[in-house]
Amino acid sequence: MASNILQEFLAAWNENEGSSPADPTILQHWQPPDLGSYKVNFDAAIFSASNSTGLGVMMRDCAGEAIGALSMPIPLPQSIADVEALACRRTVQFVAEIGLTRVVFEGDSLVIINALTTDIGELASYGAVLEDIRVLILGFQMVGFKHVPRSCNAVADALAKKASSAVGLQVWLEDIPLDIAPLVLRDVH
Repeated sequence: MASNILQEFLAAWNENEGSSPADPTILQHWQPPDLGSYKVNFDAAIFSASNSTGLGVMMRDCAGEAIGALSMPIPLPQSIADVEALACRRTVQFVAEIGLTRVVFEGDSLVIINALTTDIGELASYGAVLEDIRVLILGFQMVGFKHVPRSCNAVADALAKKASSAVGLQVWLEDIPLDIAPLVLRDVH
C-alpha cells in the first residue's frame, strides 16, 4: 500500500512538473509519427461517482488521419498508476488486433512510460501488467514509448472521459466519434 501511495505521489508530482514548460512561448502539441509508422495515444480517466475508470485510445498515421479509436469503461483499480498501466496494455492489445507493427505509444503518465522504457516496475502493483505489455510488443517490428504532456494527449483523454457514458467497449475504425473530431483536427492543424 505504501508503494502505491508513493507511486501516485510521484506520478502527480512529475506530471505537475511537466505541465508548465520552461519557456511559456513554446506550445507543445501532438506531432505526427515518421513516414510508415503510426502514433497511438492512450489515457485513462477516473470517475469517482461510479467507482470506475475510462480508457481512451487514438491511433493515427503519419498524416494525422484516424486509423482507429477506442473508449471503454473498467472497474476502478487500486491506484492511478494501475489505471494508466491498464490503459497502456489495452492500447497495445488494440494495436496488435488491428495489425499495426511500427508504432510509437504516447501517454501522459511519466511513471508508466519510465517503467516501460527502463524495464523497471516489476515489483509495483502494476508489474504484471507491464510484463503483459512487454510480451505483447514482441510481435511488433518497431515500437517506442514516449511520455507527452497532457496538451499532446487531449484526444485520448476525451475518449477516456467518453467511457463514463458508455455501456461497454466502443471501437471506431478509420472513423472517430463526431464529438472527438474537432480535437483531432486541432491536433493536425
